[in-house]
Amino acid sequence: EKKIEQGSRIEAKYERLKEIFDLLEKEAEKIPLEDMLIFYQEGLTLVKECRSLLTEVEIKIEKITEEEKNQNN
Repeated sequence: EKKIEQGSRIEAKYERLKEIFDLLEKEAEKIPLEDMLIFYQEGLTLVKECRSLLTEVEIKIEKITEEEKNQNN
């Protein structure tokens, strides 16, 4: 259950990041500067959070791989 929840969090954050990117790319002329800054800050926060979650996943994969390797020896 926790594994699915973590994957869902990454996907949700990534989807929101794509929404912000698309919005800023396509609607930049219509969005007030103050709102653009808010979206930009949210995007930066999402990037940091996604990187952190992906790093956690990488560490877990490395640990599992190492444990599997040690069991096979």
